[in-house]
Amino acid sequence: MKIISVVNQKGGCGKTITAVNLAAALGQGGKRVLLIDLDPQSHATFSVLRETPRVTITDLLEAASTNRSFPEGNLTVELAPNFHLLPASLGLASLEHTLTSRDDKLKIVEKFLLSAGLDFDYLLIDCPPNLGLLTLNALVASEYALIPLMTCDFSLQGTQILKNILLMIKEFKGSAPAPFYLLNQVDQRSRYVKQFLQKTRQQMGNLLLSSRIRTNVHLKEASANGCDVFRFKPDSRGAEDFRSLAKEMQRITGEVSWTPLFLKKQNLEEVYVVGDFNDWQKEDSYKLKKIGPDLWSINLSLEKGTYRYKFLAENKWIPDPHNALSENDSFGGRNSLLQIH
Repeated sequence: MKIISVVNQKGGCGKTITAVNLAAALGQGGKRVLLIDLDPQSHATFSVLRETPRVTITDLLEAASTNRSFPEGNLTVELAPNFHLLPASLGLASLEHTLTSRDDKLKIVEKFLLSAGLDFDYLLIDCPPNLGLLTLNALVASEYALIPLMTCDFSLQGTQILKNILLMIKEFKGSAPAPFYLLNQVDQRSRYVKQFLQKTRQQMGNLLLSSRIRTNVHLKEASANGCDVFRFKPDSRGAEDFRSLAKEMQRITGEVSWTPLFLKKQNLEEVYVVGDFNDWQKEDSYKLKKIGPDLWSINLSLEKGTYRYKFLAENKWIPDPHNALSENDSFGGRNSLLQIH
């Protein structure tokens, strides 16, 4: 089961529309998909469900956190063939407050997912528009983070905060979800947007998805009518874009694993990663992207195995300071280790 958090601490970026319609598109493509609404505001729930749900994610997380049994019967609501929902409720806000004093406060969602016996190909989590405890729980449990961005400079500036959160999760857990960015509500007629797209691609490289969600009123109308765009307007531009996104996400989440690497260090001009996976060669395709004044990042696509690696910056070898796994090298230094399962 591939677990993807749809996350952005900024509201109004199309996060919920992305989560709902990507889930629906994957379901239409034959994948069994569960959408979990983890936002106390319940926007994803309200946009696709009109009746009062029997069970919510709040009920299940409370049960998982207190080691109680889950309710009998189906835990999810079937919205369409292959597309299920685990609804939210306002009780998530009080649950978040309750968890703050617990030692395992970042692992409650992960604990629920491990014990619930869910049988899906994809699990998408629509996170709250903040970087609070619920969002952190989702990221700890996820393999991928899908980050919708508006076509404006403020969106790019906000990515640094989220990258620091992913770095914190890697240090906490030993791994972090691989981040991928999605440009949302794109008006390709605008000269500014065209320039923004070019600048963003140069800055983010393969962290930025090729798919883009163009401005399309049918996406908002579908939400207002309580359904995804495929049930509302299947021949619309919005439906076309989400079909494209679903295909790209299926390629990304295939057999190869994505591993994000980070380096937080000031006063560097260029940073590369070299290791067993590229014969220890300095190559442009392994050049980290600078996504903040002192923060560098890259997503590595690796098959299962163990790999030795280092960073190369200013003609100096730098072991990964955010990875506790390492071994001595033959030159008296240290190699960092990646173990891909």
